[in-house]
Amino acid sequence: MTKVCEDWFPKGTWEYQKSDGFSMHPVLKQQLDYLLKNIKNDWDFTIVITGGGEVRVGKSVLAMQIGCYWAHEIQRLYGHECPFDLENNFVFQGDKLIHQGNQLGTKFPFSVLIFDEAGADLEGRKAMQSQTQDVLDYLRECGQYNMLNVIVMPEFFDLPKGIAISRSIFLIDVTYQANEQGIFQRGIFNFYSRLNKKMLYLKGKRELDYNAWKYDFRGSFDNFYPINEEEYRAAKQTALLHRENKRRSKFQTQRDACWFLLNRDLGWTLAQIGQRMEQLTGIYTPNTTISDGVRRFLMDNE
Repeated sequence: MTKVCEDWFPKGTWEYQKSDGFSMHPVLKQQLDYLLKNIKNDWDFTIVITGGGEVRVGKSVLAMQIGCYWAHEIQRLYGHECPFDLENNFVFQGDKLIHQGNQLGTKFPFSVLIFDEAGADLEGRKAMQSQTQDVLDYLRECGQYNMLNVIVMPEFFDLPKGIAISRSIFLIDVTYQANEQGIFQRGIFNFYSRLNKKMLYLKGKRELDYNAWKYDFRGSFDNFYPINEEEYRAAKQTALLHRENKRRSKFQTQRDACWFLLNRDLGWTLAQIGQRMEQLTGIYTPNTTISDGVRRFLMDNE
């Protein structure tokens, strides 16, 4: 392992830190260095970090280590101001991706933007489809800023072909393994070059099989947070709550619309709707709740 960003993180920056900087797999560092050498020649690069279809495997930690190293090297090599913090370099909601990319790219060209999915484990495939559309829109509009874009998501095969094969330059799939006591250990990744990720996508997509094609090399990473861990978790939790509130709002609108149809179009009384609801769900619904729902739908759609 190679130590990086030693001047940004002298020993003692975080309580658990035993030496300056943090460790990075040397071959992964080499791959990033290739991109750093070329970014000034009017390129922009997109890498994908996935978790083999699983969540909670550590992909966000690796993404932020890569992002931190990138920002450090842009400053060191080229003298460009290149921030790395939660406010500038992370986006957790797809509907903010283009705005964040435009804002960051305009102010700090050659920066890194990490699209760190939040809540995909709660909303499943439909959420992933929505997120990939957000990524497509972003990549179409923000490519001129010569940035490193890091897409973090559980499932590689949910990406459309254009991103998975053509637009991204390599894939890092984060996994885990059990120790001798059967305890799962995070901090393992498989690296796929452009060619090998293409073959993985073509051969493995049908059955979501990450063993369908070979990876270039396997590496490891430490559980080092280059940003404040508590602040990061709080920001991600806020994004989760925002997404959950949007989901509940949609379901509430659908429910109110159904009550409106029963009451206004089919002529059911509020009591009849409440009785039928209780028969179907076992949940008592007061007439006032149904009335409020009908009125809210009517007001929202006047």
